[in-house]
Amino acid sequence: MNETKKCEYCGKEIYAQYMICPLCGGYLHERLEPLHASCPRCKVRLQAEMHDGDTYDLCPDCGGLWLDRTEFQQAVKESDVYKKEDFQEGYHRKPARDPLEYIPCVRCGKMMNRKNFRHISGVIIDECGRHGVWLDRGELEKIRHFIADGGLDRSQDREIEKTRSELSDLATRVEHNEFVQKVMHFWNFKRWLFGG
Repeated sequence: MNETKKCEYCGKEIYAQYMICPLCGGYLHERLEPLHASCPRCKVRLQAEMHDGDTYDLCPDCGGLWLDRTEFQQAVKESDVYKKEDFQEGYHRKPARDPLEYIPCVRCGKMMNRKNFRHISGVIIDECGRHGVWLDRGELEKIRHFIADGGLDRSQDREIEKTRSELSDLATRVEHNEFVQKVMHFWNFKRWLFGG
């Protein structure tokens, strides 16, 4: 049975899992219950704690940290990092040593995706695409250190180079296809002209 909900903008019934209304394009805010959740690793109830003027949900046992999507975006914003952090040494990426383990989202209980923050940082975060990010002890500081040391610029440079390479490959394939089409068209014209 498909669950539906009303769009808060146009009032039409839509599929309950949609985050953007397909009829009017409005972004739908998810109504979440207050966070009374447990740590996905040690199952201990999370506690709200202040850190650098921001309130985070922290596990008192393992030191893991839950950040809702907007909280995570704020925590890794370049201007916020430079304003609050003063790192003396450059960032050094360390090899991943933890065994691969997927953990459930604090909000919905579905398994989160593991990904390397900005593809090159070496900090593997657990992310629920709808609700937020789980960071193990020390990962927020590693991410902020990576950003403060210019990691976002390197990440963007890498993405630009990858896109440039893909565009170059695409241009080569298009030129090859155009040449083949011209040759085929030429031979079809000769066949039509000479009746062969």
